[in-house]
Formats: sequence, structure tokens, C-alpha cells
Amino acid sequence: MRTLKTSSLKATLATLLVLTGSLAAAQTTPTDTRERPAVWTGLGLETIVPVVQLSVSAPVGQAGGLTVMPRVGVDAGVITILSADLLLSRADTGWYGGPSAGLIVTGDGGWRAGAVAGYRARTRTNLGLFVEGGVRYTVVRGLLTSHEPVPAGQSARPAEDLALPSPTLRLGLTYRF
Repeated sequence: MRTLKTSSLKATLATLLVLTGSLAAAQTTPTDTRERPAVWTGLGLETIVPVVQLSVSAPVGQAGGLTVMPRVGVDAGVITILSADLLLSRADTGWYGGPSAGLIVTGDGGWRAGAVAGYRARTRTNLGLFVEGGVRYTVVRGLLTSHEPVPAGQSARPAEDLALPSPTLRLGLTYRF
């Protein structure tokens, strides 16, 4: 009977060691942090104007240990902007940032250029959230007009461009494919 207890104890200990080793290996297996194509959607402020963002991104390569990921999309609010950002990141969660540009397609048009930086996190395997800030220089063509009366026989002054530094703040969701 003592042999049965000893062999049973040895078998139990062996099983526990195997299970403990398997659990430890499972816990140390790195999480998949490769960058994947994603859809970005969010709400934010461009200067003080509310905007809705819808963008897509996809990784295109590596540069010095950073993933290079272009993001293109539409920012819609009072004006509509086609935007393009070149995001650099180490993984699909954590900090990211890079240069940003855009073309204003409503009214007389315009452009913007600057940089964005943000933080992404995952809430599920494919679903995540982001918070992003940026500083851009924005030029809206033909926005400023004079309200002074035009003397008889003279033409009205042409509308002037509005140029201003444009801080941004955005919150939103990402979906990775």
C-alpha cells in the first residue's frame, strides 16, 4: 500500500510539474503586436470646430525598428478635409506619431500640414481605442471677406485666406483586420 501511495504521489507531482511548465510557457508567450490594417473612427476638435474622423491605415514597412503606417481618411465638420498621416509606431498598441497633411475640399479649398501623436490600446483582439493630439498649420482659402461697403464704380475686395495654427484633440475606436 505504501508503494501505491508513493507512486500515486510521484504521478501527481509529475502531472503538476508538467501543468506548471505549460502554464508558465503560456504566460511568457509574447502577445502578437504586429501592426495590421485598421479602420479608425472618432470625434474630436480641430481648433474649436468639432470633426468626425473616418480613416484607414496599413503597415508598409519598417524603418529603424519602427513600423511605417500611412493613414488616409476624411475629417468632416464645418469643412471637409482629405487627410493623410504617416504614422510611426513600435507595435499596434502604445504610442505612435508622425507628420500629417490634408487638403480642404469644401468652399475655395485650402490645406493643412503638421504632426500628430497619440496612444492606442486594445479592448479586444480586433477592437481598440485611441486618443490623439496634434498641431497643424491650416490655410482656408477665400474665407475672410470685408463687410465694408464698396464705393460706386469700384469692385469688391477679394476674399482673403484664413491661416492659423490648428491644435487638435481626438478620441475614437480602431478595428484591426
